[in-house]
Order: sequence, then structure tokens, then C-alpha cells
Amino acid sequence: MGYPRGIAHFLVGRERRNSGNMAADKTVFESYLQRLDEGDWAESLARILPRIHPVDSRATRIWFAFWPLKLRLALDGSPDPDQVFKEFQLDGTPRLEQQIDASVAFLFGSAYWSEVKREVVAYAEESSDPQKADLDAHILELAGRLATRLQVEQTLLTGIVAVGVMVLRQVGLSSLAECAGEPSPNGRPKSAAAVLKLRRGRGWKSLIWKSRKHRVDFDESVPESCYEALDGQDLSMASGSDPRDFRESDPRRVAGPVPVQCRSGACGYCWIGVLAGEENLSEMTAFEKRRLEYFGYAPATEIARKHPAVRLACQSKCYGDVSIVVPPWNGVLQEPAPEVPPDAGD
Repeated sequence: MGYPRGIAHFLVGRERRNSGNMAADKTVFESYLQRLDEGDWAESLARILPRIHPVDSRATRIWFAFWPLKLRLALDGSPDPDQVFKEFQLDGTPRLEQQIDASVAFLFGSAYWSEVKREVVAYAEESSDPQKADLDAHILELAGRLATRLQVEQTLLTGIVAVGVMVLRQVGLSSLAECAGEPSPNGRPKSAAAVLKLRRGRGWKSLIWKSRKHRVDFDESVPESCYEALDGQDLSMASGSDPRDFRESDPRRVAGPVPVQCRSGACGYCWIGVLAGEENLSEMTAFEKRRLEYFGYAPATEIARKHPAVRLACQSKCYGDVSIVVPPWNGVLQEPAPEVPPDAGD
């Protein structure tokens, strides 16, 4: 899988600067992870998704869309971070190391995040021959170990463990180990069954009573983190009706909890993860698909789904209760189209 030309340029510079001294600073497992590209990760994630509990299946897909490997490589690949921000039109907070714990808060498995971090660190330090197994096998081995130790169903841990391994790949062992002692962002939640029942219950209520107003949660862990959407109103416009000031938490949130600039699909500020209630949103149009591809917010396999985990809020009309997640950054990471000579095809 190729990278955008700007990213590829930064990566070449990074490899030249770091050649000859990186191996001594990394564990064997870290070096193994560094040799895997986005295609390897996508294939492994596809294989483990059926083994992730439904409560975190979409959440795991959302996390990997929010924190793509190509973004990290772009940020690491240049000695001038300002140039990267300009090159990829980045806004917000795209550096994972600044929000390792906060990044997982919307996953049900985040309740076990402290244990996951310690397990991933220990695994990275002890692994001596990781190339003998595929990436998904390592993730499942880690999840199985932790499930046995915590006496928890393994499917509840598989997604958050996959996230933990990617965090290790992106921020490095020292940064992950440094925050391994921090408590999980959420306490032990209700059971997974109770969470799923709550999500389904809201959806059925909307269908039965045909309410003219629908609830849009943007942080399931905080009851007041929600706003109302009129039937058929897009999620971005509805967010703008929320009178609360969210700019202190995120300067991009100038009108409501969903960042906005244009409300026409041109800026990409309003991209969101749809955690639940995806069937209550209008179907993706060809225009929205093209815009998501342009911004590079999700792989083609995700965009092709009937109910993708990533949407543009301004293009998503609401017909029932929905639970969403707002990413802390936006930008343009698309793969540029190949240049065609002017006389091609003549």
C-alpha cells in the first residue's frame, strides 16, 4: 500500500536520518512492528474483527480510522512539524502521544486500559522471535493472556489490545511504559450487554414513536454530553443549535460539539465516528464517499460499507437516536491521483 507523495518524501528523510542507530534503541518486537505497513495492519484487523465483542467492534474500527499509521509516519518523518501541518492541512491535536489515554475513552474495553498497557509493554520486552507469527496472532495471544488473568471474556479485550499494540507502534515503548501506571480513563462500566441494550433501546424508541427530535450522544460516558436533532436534520446543523461553549476543550468547536467550518462537505472538519445508531442516519451519497476518500479519513473497504464507521456530520441526516465520537484533528491525507501527461490517450 503506497503513501501520499508528501508522506513518502518525509519517510525517506526519516530513514536516512535514523539508519544505523534505531535498532539498538528498540526491542525486537518494536522492530518487528516497524516493518509492517498499513496493508499488513488492515489485513490483521480484518481477521480479528469477527473475534471482537459487538460492543467494541465499531469502536475499534473508529479508533483505527482516527489514528492511521500514515498520519504518524508523516508527523515523525519531518524535522519541521509546521511543514507537516501545512502539507496535510492539519488542525486540532493529531499527535497520539499527547492523548494516549484519552484516545481510547470511547471503547468499552478502555475499562481495562491500564492492564492492557502493562501487558503490551511486558510482551514487547519479552518477545524474542515475533516474526514467527502474524500480527493478528500476537494480538490474540495478548488478549488471551489478559483475559485469563482478569477472568474476562476474551472478545471484550481483543479490540482494546489491538489498539494497545498500535499505540506501541506509534509512540514507542518508553512513552507507553511511562503512562502504563495511569488509571483507565473510565471506571468499570455496566456490562457489555447492558450497554448494547441501552443503544438498541434508544433506537427502537425512535422507530416506535416517530419522535420529531432525536438524541445525539457525543460522549456516552457523560450523560449530559448530548444534543438534539430534528427529524431529517443533519448532525452538523443540529450540533450548531447547542448553545454551550465547547471551544475551551477544542478550539475547532466554534458552534456546538461537532467542529465545523463550511457545512457543505468541503472542509472535512465535521468528520465523526458513528458508534451506534448508524441505521438511523441517511445512507452515504456518492458525494460523501468522494469527500471521505479525498480527506483520506477511511480506507475504501470501510467507505464501501452500507453503514460505515466514519461519516461527515454535515452529510448525515438524522432519523433516530445516534451515538457519535468526535476526533481531535482533521486534515487531508488522501492518496493523490497519478499525474497523466497532457497528450495521454491522444
